[in-house]
Amino acid sequence: MSTSPPVLPPYYRVDLMPEAWREVGCVTSEDFQVLQDVMQLLAVEGTPYEPGEGRHTLTLAGFEVEYTRDDVARVLTLHRVTRMLRRPGEAA
Repeated sequence: MSTSPPVLPPYYRVDLMPEAWREVGCVTSEDFQVLQDVMQLLAVEGTPYEPGEGRHTLTLAGFEVEYTRDDVARVLTLHRVTRMLRRPGEAA
């Protein structure tokens, strides 16, 4: 009998700025599911440490995400979400 690993509670809350919502609204339903998984991963694990305040960029699961992080409030704010171009011959 196999057991599923326990689901970790999110450490960060992930917020999307209006610009990011507009971009998210343009992705396919399949890409939206991938993006939801990306946001869940970010909420649980956070982001790699990048020194300094301001916007940072992360590429994960084919999406480039521009974000700011507030470690005190434990909030990741996504400012821009862009689907990276697929390589020639890669299935859409």
